[in-house]
Amino acid sequence: MAIQVLIGNQKGPLPIKASFMAPGDMPMYLEVLGSVWTQTANQMIGIQVAVDGNVIGIANVFSNTASTHRPVVPVYLPIKLSQGSHTLELTLAPGTTTTSDFNDFYSAVLHY
Repeated sequence: MAIQVLIGNQKGPLPIKASFMAPGDMPMYLEVLGSVWTQTANQMIGIQVAVDGNVIGIANVFSNTASTHRPVVPVYLPIKLSQGSHTLELTLAPGTTTTSDFNDFYSAVLHY
C-alpha cells in the first residue's frame, strides 16, 4: 500500500487547508491526526475533516481536564476520489468547545 502525505506535522491553529492530487479513482483511506484542547473540563473535542467542501468525518478525544493539549484518536476515513486536484480542510469540531493554537500540530495521509 502506498501513501501520500497531504499535511505533514503542520503547526496550528486550525483551520488548515491543503490542495492535493489524487493518484487515481481507487478506494483510499484518509488518516488524520493532531492535537486540540478545551478551556472546559469533561468535553468531547476534535478535528473535523472535509474534502472538497464535504465533511467526511471527525477525529475525537474526550478531555477530562481543561487547558491541556490532547492528541485525538487517529481516524481512518474511507474515501473515493476522482483522479486529479482536491482540497482537504481540517477545522475545529463544530458544536464543541474545541480550541487549537500554535502548540498543536496536524498530519493527514492518503493511503491507497
